[in-house]
This record gives sequence, C-alpha cells and structure tokens, in this order.
Amino acid sequence: MNLKQLQKKYNLIAIELYTQKISEYKISFTANSLKQTELIHRAGKAIRLLNNKQIGFVANYGDSDLEEAVLNAIELSKYSSSIEVDFPTNKQQESNLNSNLNQINPNDLFSSIKSKCTQIIETILNTASQALVDVSFDVSNHYESIENTNELFYSHLNNVYSLSINLRETNENDFIEIFTCIVDKNCPDYSPYIHEVIEYYKLCKKQAKIKTGSYPILFTSKAAKELLNIIELALNGKQVNEKSSPWHDKTGKKVLSNNITIVQDPTFGYMARELDDEGYKTQPLSLIRNGVLENFYWDLLSSIKTHDIHKSTGNGFKPSLTSQPEPTLLNMIVAPGSKSLNEIIKNIKYGLLIDQTMGGLTSNISGDISLNVDIGFLIENGELIGRVKDTMVSGNIYTALNNVIELSNESKFYWSNTYNPDMLLDSFMITTK
Repeated sequence: MNLKQLQKKYNLIAIELYTQKISEYKISFTANSLKQTELIHRAGKAIRLLNNKQIGFVANYGDSDLEEAVLNAIELSKYSSSIEVDFPTNKQQESNLNSNLNQINPNDLFSSIKSKCTQIIETILNTASQALVDVSFDVSNHYESIENTNELFYSHLNNVYSLSINLRETNENDFIEIFTCIVDKNCPDYSPYIHEVIEYYKLCKKQAKIKTGSYPILFTSKAAKELLNIIELALNGKQVNEKSSPWHDKTGKKVLSNNITIVQDPTFGYMARELDDEGYKTQPLSLIRNGVLENFYWDLLSSIKTHDIHKSTGNGFKPSLTSQPEPTLLNMIVAPGSKSLNEIIKNIKYGLLIDQTMGGLTSNISGDISLNVDIGFLIENGELIGRVKDTMVSGNIYTALNNVIELSNESKFYWSNTYNPDMLLDSFMITTK
C-alpha cells in the first residue's frame, strides 16, 4: 500500500515518510600510520503521522514493512498530547541530485584519500619531527527524501567531506595537542589548516606568562564557534517558546554589538538545500543585523506553539534518522570585519589569543562561562610571545559580544555549520596561577 491508501485505511489526518541512505568512505591514520579503512552503508525510513490530532513517530534502519511501521506509529500516537498541526501541502517536486559519488570506484577513492592523508602527515613531520599525527578523512554520500499524503515529494543528494588533523607531542616538561577539523560539500583545500597546525606548534615551543586581569581576548575563528553555539541556541524557536532564551521578548531590540550581523543563507555551505526535513522551503534569514535582533528560526512544532504568531522558517531538521525534526540552522554566517588576523594582532598592546579551550563549553544558555585555556598565546606589543599555561577565562558571552573590538576579514568553517571570522572581545576575566 502507498501512503494515501494507508491514510484512508486507518482514517489518519496525514502521513509523512522520510527516507535516508548514506554511504560513508572513511580512512584514518593514528600516530603517523594507517589504522583502518571503512566503507559503511546504512539506510532506513521514518514514519510520522497525525492520528486524532496526536503525533506518532517510528524509525527503523534496514528493510521494514510500511504498513507495520504505520501501525506502530498509530499505537505510539496514543501517548502524545493533542496538537493542532498539519504537514505542508507544497506540491512542487523539488530535486537536487548533484552527486556522482556512487559512480566512483571505492578502491580509487580510498587510494586518493590515503595519498592526501600521507601528504598531510609528511608535511607536518617536516617541522614537528617528534610529533604523532592523527588524520581522519571521511567522504559521505547522503540521500534523503520526504513525501507526505498532502502530495509533497522532495529528494536531496549531496556529498559531505570531513577532515580532521590532530598533532600530539610529549616531552619531559610539556604536552602539546593541536587539532583542526573542516566539513564541506567539496573536497577541502586543507593547506591553510596544515599551515595553522604548524604555526601554532612552533609557538607552543615558546612559553609565556600572562598577568591576572581583564584584557582583550582574540578568539580565533575555531575558538569563537564555542561562543557562537550559545548565540545559536538563544535564537532557537523552541528556546523562545520555553522562555529560556534571554532574547525571547527582544525582537527589534539591540542585543549585541553593532559589529555583529548574523544571517542564514540556504544556498551556502555543506548543508545547503531547498526544503527542510519537514517539507518546508528553506529561506534566507536575517537573524541579527548590526546588533539588533530581527528573527528567530522555527520548525513546524515550535512555530505551531506560538499560536500563529510565527510560521516555520524551514528549519526543521532531523539530528538522526531515529529523531523527530527540531529547530536547526542550515548555517550561521557571521559577517566579517575589515582587518586581517595579523593586523588585529599588531594593534593589541597586551592580551590573549585563544585557539582551543579544554573540554569546550556546555550549552549554558545563560551565557556564563568559566573555561580553561588549552592552546592560547600571550600577545604583547603586537607580537605573539608564547604559549600560556594554567590559565582560565571567565565571564558572560552576551556581555562580551556587546563589547566587540574587532572582527577579522576572513571567515572559516571548521567542524560545525558556523561560518565566522576571528573575534577580538573585551569583558572577560583572565586568571592564572
């Protein structure tokens, strides 16, 4: 039976079928040597339906009987609360089938990836001869489709390239670990990331001591993503409904520095696509412009709970096959500044550059943080002096992002959907032993 027949047979308001197929080619090197190669295929389907204004959801990997899945979802719907909702009725059959990865011989692909990884390791070891280097290179082919009984059908196929590099070196008095990672829709130019690892490795060989106090902190693009994760959470429609976002009632008001503009562009980055995982059209969003809050982002359920004040912005995406969609940005693009990273450093009399934090940040939507600096360098009279150790930074992210001194003119993707520049911020407290 097809979806329409099952809808009629079981007297359902609507049925939605989401299909996912992923082929993943993985190769990893550990401690300078090849560790493993993997070719992974996985596929599955998820059913979401509306039964007497109640939502039922089931998901299974592998082959599964469609009617059996619908019956299971009907049974589970009895335990959900009643909600006035319907699935989109967009009849246009969008398709973005732009991948030829399945036509590539796996042996050829693995050979190419292995060569790239070997080259990366050799380049790093030319400078850091005593280091142990881990490299992981993944190429994934993602196919997704969504259809529902309101005659919607959409399919999306693309490749995702993921590269991570980790350098480790241990000696009698010190331990250095530097990592970097990039995710992109095309095979990434990894040379800037290798250069970054090598330059920070050289700087780590020099030691410096920073004074306790409040000084400007220059967060590299990689480190700044930790801060911006909290901003992304504050813009989430679900958090707005729960009033846990400090900005739930601040639309149209200034919430960050005039230097901060944040947008979503559905045509940009490795997550670029035309419809979300619920069938709503993705759209450009101006979230914060010159510090003023303009929009939040919503999926179907979070927008429904606003009682028609808001509509879905096409930001309903599934974290995994077995999860229902939730509000998620396709990308979060922070507008860059006008100066290069080196120019910004040259204008700092005394401060701290942070590239890695130890343990990262928790999703503390209050914005209060206290973190240990893993890879950080003292800046004095416009020069990077050396690595600081036993150093902690504390403060509030919202306060700091209201005190933006400078943004660099170059943005980067790392491991996330955030595309942002380096950020020189004030209002953090630095403490050291």
